[in-house]
Amino acid sequence: MALLEICIGLLALSFLIYKWGTSSFNAFDGRNLPFEKPWPFLGNMASSALQKMSFQKQLSEFYNRNRQHKVVGLFNMKTPMVQINDPELIKKICVKDFDHFPNHQNFMNSKERLLNDMITVMRDQRWKKMRNTLSPVFTAAKMRNMFTLMNDGFAECLQHLGTQSTSKGFEIDMKVLFNKLSNDIIATTAFGLKVNSFDNPGNEFYEIGQALVFSRGIQLLKFFLLAIMPTLFNFFKMTIFESSKVDYFVRLVVEAMKYRQEHNINRPDMIQLLMEAKNEGEDNWTDDEIAAQCFIFFFAAFENNANLLCTTSFELLHNPNIQERLYEEAKEIQKSLNGGSLTYDAVQKMTYMDMVVSESLRKWTLAAATDRFCSKDYTLTDENGNVLFDFKAGDRVNIPIAGIHWDDRYFPDPQKFDPERFSEERKNELVPYTYLPFGVGPRNCIGNRYALMQVKGMLYNLILQYKIEASPKTIKDLWESARGFNLTPKSGFWITLVPRK
Repeated sequence: MALLEICIGLLALSFLIYKWGTSSFNAFDGRNLPFEKPWPFLGNMASSALQKMSFQKQLSEFYNRNRQHKVVGLFNMKTPMVQINDPELIKKICVKDFDHFPNHQNFMNSKERLLNDMITVMRDQRWKKMRNTLSPVFTAAKMRNMFTLMNDGFAECLQHLGTQSTSKGFEIDMKVLFNKLSNDIIATTAFGLKVNSFDNPGNEFYEIGQALVFSRGIQLLKFFLLAIMPTLFNFFKMTIFESSKVDYFVRLVVEAMKYRQEHNINRPDMIQLLMEAKNEGEDNWTDDEIAAQCFIFFFAAFENNANLLCTTSFELLHNPNIQERLYEEAKEIQKSLNGGSLTYDAVQKMTYMDMVVSESLRKWTLAAATDRFCSKDYTLTDENGNVLFDFKAGDRVNIPIAGIHWDDRYFPDPQKFDPERFSEERKNELVPYTYLPFGVGPRNCIGNRYALMQVKGMLYNLILQYKIEASPKTIKDLWESARGFNLTPKSGFWITLVPRK
């Protein structure tokens, strides 16, 4: 009898858990919106959540199955989202009628320090004020000054490669290499800290930073738990980020600001620019709010910039003609500098470099999607005035960047790596709002200039000294090998670097 009661109890518990895991799946009932049947708990994202494929691939496959619908329902885990597949409608929601969709969804509903002070999480007028504060930080003039700090990082990276170099070339995991580079450049440009992770991979900034990246390991599990069970997550007072490590970053920023004020020190980095913006503005940002912008800068730049360098290197080794043309352009720029270091202005003159990086961002977009949160009821109509969907306040919007970038209606032969798509002659062929590597509208990525100058600067230095070739460990198919949120294969980004004679 006791066994029967236990079995009945377990069945009842399983049923309740199942009901809870599917409780949001009636969100589109009666709303005239097509959608695919979701899996319990994981929605339409089961394969990427279970690390069977990348989020980019899963979202692209979902988009391809549903691209005939301008608007379609998507369940991202348990969260119902309204996916917009049409570029004109993306323009409407993200630009023209931005006042109805001014915020990102609040997917990290946690009270921990800094999390809600980051610009990506801020909402409405608070976001707008912080965006206005930060915008002057990322102007071309400010980036020009900051580029001198980046050059030091490039030099240390090349010096490290030189210690391993042989005349026949050597194997290296580019992900490990570029993670260290990205770490060091963020340390100097955002936190005013000089580290060299090539000579000292055990430095505190690198180790703590690695522990905080939530695209893998225990951080990723906690992120999923917060996304699926926020009430339980907060009930047990769990945090995504370990408080001692967050405090370390805050201390770096606050102590640096205090020291510079006391000793009248000026340095062309993020802390300096934020200090100036704070002093010149009327918003009286707190130390935590200032530190939070450096904090999100770390997360936005650390993995993404390293991944962009990896995917571009991957394409260059598979396209030697493109690599050779890029090398010729780099040599011309080097000659024009008369032995001097690379400058921000010289980077801007590398038109073919820009084409190559733009195509890498198109084919291997860093952000598979972006999102918006509907703040007030809104009726979405097509160009003829036909009603497509009635949004309610609280609805979440998904913009499938990866799917659109691989859509052959906008980018013919999308699997081909073709920088000529972005040539002066063919740029006008691009359909507006189909190329979205840094998001779209007023809430696009504010740090795109920073990311591009880091990636282009490192590629320039690398390509001048080395040929990028395949190694026995080089993966054959990145699209099939990548897993999770990042386009990183489990085996790494192994290549061979061969010194140029």
